[in-house]
Amino acid sequence: MRLPGQAGRAPRHWVTVSNEVNFLPMTYSTRAALLSLLAAPLGLFACNPGDPASTDTAAVSDASTATTLTTGPDDTTGDGETTTATDPTLGTGDASTTTTTDPTTEALPTTDATTSTTTTTTDATTTTTTTTDTTTTETTGGNGLWDSPNLWYSVENYLVYIEIDPADGSVVTLVSNELVADEPLVFGQNGLTMLEDGSLIGSRESAEGTQIFHVADPPTTENTPAQATLLGVVPNDGQDQPIRVEALYTDCDGRVYLMDTGEDVSSNVGNRLLRFTGAYLQGDLAFEVITDLGNASVADIDDMSPGIVDGEVSDSLGFAMDSSNLWQIDYTTGTGMQQADTDGTWGIHALGGPLFDDLQPRLYILSSGDDETGAELMQVDLDDFSNSRPLVTGPDYDFNGGYNGWSGLAGPLTECMTTIPG
Repeated sequence: MRLPGQAGRAPRHWVTVSNEVNFLPMTYSTRAALLSLLAAPLGLFACNPGDPASTDTAAVSDASTATTLTTGPDDTTGDGETTTATDPTLGTGDASTTTTTDPTTEALPTTDATTSTTTTTTDATTTTTTTTDTTTTETTGGNGLWDSPNLWYSVENYLVYIEIDPADGSVVTLVSNELVADEPLVFGQNGLTMLEDGSLIGSRESAEGTQIFHVADPPTTENTPAQATLLGVVPNDGQDQPIRVEALYTDCDGRVYLMDTGEDVSSNVGNRLLRFTGAYLQGDLAFEVITDLGNASVADIDDMSPGIVDGEVSDSLGFAMDSSNLWQIDYTTGTGMQQADTDGTWGIHALGGPLFDDLQPRLYILSSGDDETGAELMQVDLDDFSNSRPLVTGPDYDFNGGYNGWSGLAGPLTECMTTIPG
């Protein structure tokens, strides 16, 4: 990863995979199918590490912030990077030991409801009865946030909701609310993922470890504080350093994953994909290791997203962001292909086709912003991976050196079948 303002990367190019075969441009579906067959990790693409930068905690405010909506097809390039969190206080949540017990999960339900309406008309000589059947299909989990297109990010003491228009994928509104936790949260990189009930699981990373918190009822209206519960600190399973989680992710079975950044936040040394095995909502943060990403193609993963394969949501072949670089990666092997150098920085999330009127999936990325500009949300073209101009710009929280978009991007998953083992 690298800090905004450092030298940018070379222009977009096709990477060389195993056996030195150079991939020429091809369709997204073909690339996705080809990537799923790769068995060996690709070459490393190391990021330029930046010096850790101190950040000051911003003042808490409960005022909602007006947004700027823009449209346009232009795509450009940019880069950015995270810094090291400065608040050493992680709270007093319960830290459980690591286990390797497989969790019990349930697939996302799909239910059909059929109703009948009978109308009877009577005159002096004739009685006519007409019956009309209406079928309603629920495509996902049966609640408003899980069944509609929306995105979220969080930074410092704020939680931001972005409503997406199901007609065309544009932004309807952006609402920023105060994030009020029962114990202080550090000002560090924020991971975020949505559960099937529409609640949010968040992570806050610092050099001292990673806090995990839960927002049971994320607010979508202004001036409505988001109440968060600190679930605990991710326990150390024998590593030489505290577990530092940069991203969270939910698969098609509702299981929650954590991206352990390893030795530092600038390389893939020690990177691992973890998965909760305990009752994390009750504070049991035990986990198992799913994939060793120390030799992964991606230098350092800042956020994880479901992928899109043949128009359908995929949880094992997903998307990842590494300091503006958009990757497609197989989370079970660590192999991947860089798709583009984008104007985004850390946040990425794909929304499935069933959430939209045209049934077409969409991919979104979030820029970091800086101490004077808010984070920007952009849409990525799934054919050539160019990004749009900003669809909306979030608030400037006046962090005096921090980043207004120091966060992953979260949203609903839509119904899918997991291809991640276990």
